[in-house]
Amino acid sequence: MVRTVSQTIKIWILMNKKDSGVIPRLTSYFLFGFILTQLWQPTTGADDISDADRPIPLISVEGVLKQQGKLPCDIRVPTHDDRLHMVLWFRNNGEPIYRYDVRSNPISEAKRWSDVGERVYFQSMSDPAHLLISNLRLEDEGLYICRVDFRNSPTRNLRINLTIIVPPNKPVIYDANGVTSQNIGPYNEGSDLLLTCEVYGGRPKPRVSWWLENAMIDDSWVDRKDGALVNHLKFSPLHRHHLNARFVCLASNTNQTLPQSTVAILNLNLRPLSVSITTKDTNLLADKRYDIECISTGSRPPASITWWKNNKQIKKSPQNPTTDDKNVTRNILNLIPVIEDDGKILTCRSENQFILASAVEDRWRLNVQYSPRVTMQLGSNLIPDDIKEGVDVYFECIVKSNPASIRLSWFHEDRELRHNVSQRVIMSNTRLVLQKITRHSAGGYYCSAYNSEGLAQSNVVQLRVKYVPICKSTTEELIGAMRHETIVVRCEMSADPPNVTFFWTFNNSGGEVSSIMNSRFTSSGTVSMFNYTPVADVDFGTLICWGSNPIGQGTGEPCHFQIVQAGRPFPPRNCSIHNETEDSLNLSCHEGFNGGLSQHFILEVVDTQAKKIRFNSSSTIPLFTVETMEPGVPFKFIIYATNTKGHSDPVTIDGVTFRGVAKYTGSTGGGVGLNPFYALLVITSLVLVVFLTLSIIAIWKRSRRKKPPVVKAHIRRESENTFQSAEATPTKIEQNGLEDIGDPDVIPSKNGGLRGFIRIHKTPPAKRRKKNLEVKQNGETVALTQETSVINNSFFLHAFTNRNLKS
Repeated sequence: MVRTVSQTIKIWILMNKKDSGVIPRLTSYFLFGFILTQLWQPTTGADDISDADRPIPLISVEGVLKQQGKLPCDIRVPTHDDRLHMVLWFRNNGEPIYRYDVRSNPISEAKRWSDVGERVYFQSMSDPAHLLISNLRLEDEGLYICRVDFRNSPTRNLRINLTIIVPPNKPVIYDANGVTSQNIGPYNEGSDLLLTCEVYGGRPKPRVSWWLENAMIDDSWVDRKDGALVNHLKFSPLHRHHLNARFVCLASNTNQTLPQSTVAILNLNLRPLSVSITTKDTNLLADKRYDIECISTGSRPPASITWWKNNKQIKKSPQNPTTDDKNVTRNILNLIPVIEDDGKILTCRSENQFILASAVEDRWRLNVQYSPRVTMQLGSNLIPDDIKEGVDVYFECIVKSNPASIRLSWFHEDRELRHNVSQRVIMSNTRLVLQKITRHSAGGYYCSAYNSEGLAQSNVVQLRVKYVPICKSTTEELIGAMRHETIVVRCEMSADPPNVTFFWTFNNSGGEVSSIMNSRFTSSGTVSMFNYTPVADVDFGTLICWGSNPIGQGTGEPCHFQIVQAGRPFPPRNCSIHNETEDSLNLSCHEGFNGGLSQHFILEVVDTQAKKIRFNSSSTIPLFTVETMEPGVPFKFIIYATNTKGHSDPVTIDGVTFRGVAKYTGSTGGGVGLNPFYALLVITSLVLVVFLTLSIIAIWKRSRRKKPPVVKAHIRRESENTFQSAEATPTKIEQNGLEDIGDPDVIPSKNGGLRGFIRIHKTPPAKRRKKNLEVKQNGETVALTQETSVINNSFFLHAFTNRNLKS
């Protein structure tokens, strides 16, 4: 307020200097008094001196570029009956950049606002509180003001001067030749080491020093005109224990981060002492891989080991040498000998290339045996990328073997091929010819040859066959949909090349065929997606999808999608019982069409004797487990599918009976004694059964001998002189209650009459017995012969046989 009053007085003095009249000067006095009256008002809870007039404390904070910076701010409440209201952060006396507001919320639910994004976050729970700035930038450097408002206490301000420290760049180490590398050398033992370390950047300028492992060996550096800080190191002499020593150049300008460092590892040259081939087999097989090891000792850095065959260096690069702390260098040659190598001298030579006349050698005479060497290639006049369906191709198998190969075989995708002219597969000496190939001919081909030394397989040659797009699915897809329901129809083609251009047509239920515009479907590679929404009955029909590629248009094998109106599901199919035990079993079926809606399956197990459902179950897949069922009871299994439109027709499995197990609860001793009474009872029963059986057979034979004569009836029609059999017209049987046939297996015929209700069983003539029946034919009583048969101790009425009628 004092500052405001002083500024008002200055303005009034300037106004009086400009005005010269009496009236204007009186007016200025009046205004000056009014303004002072309004400004000089006592404020409740304020000190005589405004917080803005108090000196604001200043602290300095350093932050590292690209690291996190912390700006402290004291937000502790001066008195116990006061509380924090708000914390405002300003930068360079400008507008607020961050606000932390807890006037109406607890500290855990403080309102935060940031003008600089998510890089700034106020951490109020630390002591003191900090404004965290992540990923510091150079433009973040400057003066920050933290203003803390309390409910009762005066506002507290704090100035923080943030200085950004720029770390130096990573040091670069050069050797005497100006080469930079992590591995320096090799240097000969006893020589001097000259290294240079250069460091650029950094604010403030860093300190550059050399270290050998953990000991400082040089701390002198110079500031070059181009801004680089340079430290030259001369270290001498080099001893054997300096092998693989770590020379480190450090550059540091702050303790807040680790110093920048670069490591150089020293290699020394030592003369090899010995060399030896450790694996010398008596015999070698051609075309077989052998790992031949050569060991050299005493050389540092690793000895340069070369392999020679008959004084001619082997140009193939062996495996990289390995070393250990005992100056031992191992090198393995992956040798695949050929027939020409037999009798040649294999030499391992070890030398230090930096020390003259340091080579030592070990020699081995090779003894090579070999099996066939086979190479396969596509016909020389064929272009692999221009092969398509319908052309002829051939392969050549080149075989070198000793002894000569006994058999040559051809394979396609690991399946052996046979000479078959009808299938257009022709084998001639070392050539395989495939005529009029199809897309199924594509894949990997190779040949194999066999002799007394073994079997050899050639390289695999991939045959690519280009063909027009064809539908990947071999069956028509049935899709159910409701009106106004959008379905996604996915059409996938098989094609080579796979860049397919798709075409769609729709054949509705009225027989109209219409093409679908490209804008209504999407395509990617060999897949096209079509969102289809049926609205009326004519929108149900067949969608056809086909494609074309640079080979041609694949109209011969398009994809068909039958769009039907969603309805009841189809019944399950191919139901079978498996894993059957004494009181349980598993039942599985194949799903039928779901009617275009989600479906589930229901199983009901019905006791056919008690006419009750003993078990039911529901499942999303047609797979059921039935357990704890009563043995010996016939059951009927009923399976059907259901969706929101209703149930499918049921699938019924009749006559399912669980076997059960008779449990023996007697003694578990070794033998069971035979009661004489029970033995007599069993023998008597067997005798009675045999006697009754013989009696029944005798009676049956006697009745066959006393068979009455067959009476045949003839009926004359009044309208004609010919005669017809009594079977010509429907006949009613009035004997033995045959009118009431209650067999549920009897199925009425479409022509009506008794014959349609009688199951015909083919029974051998020897097992038939005949009985005279009387039937009424056109008001006359006629004697007929009825044939019956005995099957499984049950009598079934057999079919009437046609007889000739007599006068």
